[in-house]
Amino acid sequence: MKKISKMKATSVSLALVLSSTALLTACGSDKDKAASTTTPSTAAAATASAKPAGPKPKITVSIYDRNNVPEGEGSITNNRWTKWINENAPVQVEFIPVPRTNSSEKWNVLFASGQAPDLILEFSNPYMKDLAAKGQIIPIDDAISKYSTNYKKMIAGNESLQKLTRFNGKTYFFGRSLPFATNHYVMVRQDWLDKLKLPMPKTTEEYLQVAKAFTEQDPDGNGKKDTLGSTFWDVDYMYQLGQASDETLPMITSYHLINDQYVRTWDRPKADLAFKKALYDAGTVDKDTFTDKNMAKAQQDWVNGKLGIYGSDGLEGAKGYDVYNTLIKNNPDAKVAIMPLPKSEIGQFSPAGAVPMQFMGAINATAKNVEAVVQYVDWLMTPEVQNTLKYGMEGVNYTMVNGCPKPIDAAKNKKELDWNGDFQMVSQLGTMGKCADYVNQLDPSKPNDKTYIDLINQGKAAYITADRPTTSEIVLPVTLTDDLTVIKNTLKNTLTNIYTKAVVGGSGYTVEQAMKDAQDAWEKGGGKKVDDFYTKAYTDNKKDVIYTKDYYKLLTK
Repeated sequence: MKKISKMKATSVSLALVLSSTALLTACGSDKDKAASTTTPSTAAAATASAKPAGPKPKITVSIYDRNNVPEGEGSITNNRWTKWINENAPVQVEFIPVPRTNSSEKWNVLFASGQAPDLILEFSNPYMKDLAAKGQIIPIDDAISKYSTNYKKMIAGNESLQKLTRFNGKTYFFGRSLPFATNHYVMVRQDWLDKLKLPMPKTTEEYLQVAKAFTEQDPDGNGKKDTLGSTFWDVDYMYQLGQASDETLPMITSYHLINDQYVRTWDRPKADLAFKKALYDAGTVDKDTFTDKNMAKAQQDWVNGKLGIYGSDGLEGAKGYDVYNTLIKNNPDAKVAIMPLPKSEIGQFSPAGAVPMQFMGAINATAKNVEAVVQYVDWLMTPEVQNTLKYGMEGVNYTMVNGCPKPIDAAKNKKELDWNGDFQMVSQLGTMGKCADYVNQLDPSKPNDKTYIDLINQGKAAYITADRPTTSEIVLPVTLTDDLTVIKNTLKNTLTNIYTKAVVGGSGYTVEQAMKDAQDAWEKGGGKKVDDFYTKAYTDNKKDVIYTKDYYKLLTK
């Protein structure tokens, strides 16, 4: 591998400029701001000085396996980036693959067999909190204090991130700042709307009518009834649901702030279920939608021009861009637009995304060298390392244009670089400046790139606004006890079956009956204990609760 490339430091991002809000930023003082613009030479020196004089200590680290490593690039655990990391990091890393889909199942096997890695990188916050509750990961306050430089400096200036990474009063998780960016999105075939003389749907009722028209009125003009209107992607967010990322049907968990009380609600799941059933009964979604776990069939229908409304994640990234490019390659005349989530009887909201901080790392309780793990986290946060993992090598993957790295060859980067995002899970993207925005990787002189830049801008306007907030109102600093987790998981399976049956059961099983059965099952199964726990947890921990509404204050500063 080529030695670490020399780069001009990126500009200070919005997150750093707004550090005085103490909600997002990593650093607040002038001294800290100066540190965030480390020059390449000092960054390289810092990286080199972190390496021990003797043999490197060995650690194990998880890496998501998305089955997306291009042919000829090796595997997710043995490729140009794992080699580069091991050549330059202060530790020797063995990467342990974890499937991105159903990752908790793999984690359970790894922990049960004693093979879970030293550094656990996982996006599911509920699962990570569960590990903390079970003692399978360790508090890291002392480790950060003793062994960290970069992470310790960053977390010291970020009160909200400190809250987010604590559990039961102790710091268990590594966190990071993020820029305000989209993630989930919903696209619609604008050319189909135009052909059928339909407006962009603004309500769930209009959404249903559009989905029906796309299914029944031959929008692709081939004389066949072979198109579908929609999927269930992000329907939950239309009803202020979707905050529980560990559940197949997020309407299983429906807790909301009402009169400053965090309480269980049933009106939102009922409305959500009724809408899904209406879509299904109208034939607008694939009849096998519940078996399309990773949305692969939906994506195939979309890029083949057989689906009118499509949702996924990664709008501001290579994933969304590649899906769009494939659609246009297969359907050169297709025109698409970003759809703001339609307004339901519950209100109007935005899908997952726009959260300016998250936690995603922890140290296994069985880790033998905690110091080495912290050193690795610190190393991943250095500007030189973050830039290299994101942009690749100067002169090979990018060249500097107007102070920002610009790709030299998009096809080359797709093969060598674009799939390595999970190696950047520790990167403090909120400190990397505007150069890190995905639009800077696109070339507006190319028609597809220009159109995709416009789609990203449409997404920002639609989804990053306090008028249509993301649906998770709060983040609690505690999680369920083991006995309540058992109750919840058992009831989760029961309610999932009830709701699924209601969607596919036609007139033989109504929404009203399903909701009655769900509430009865919840009560009989001990669900009220879970409800009471969450209500009390909010009341008892208000000082450490993070309110989603406060994120949006950053947009007006």
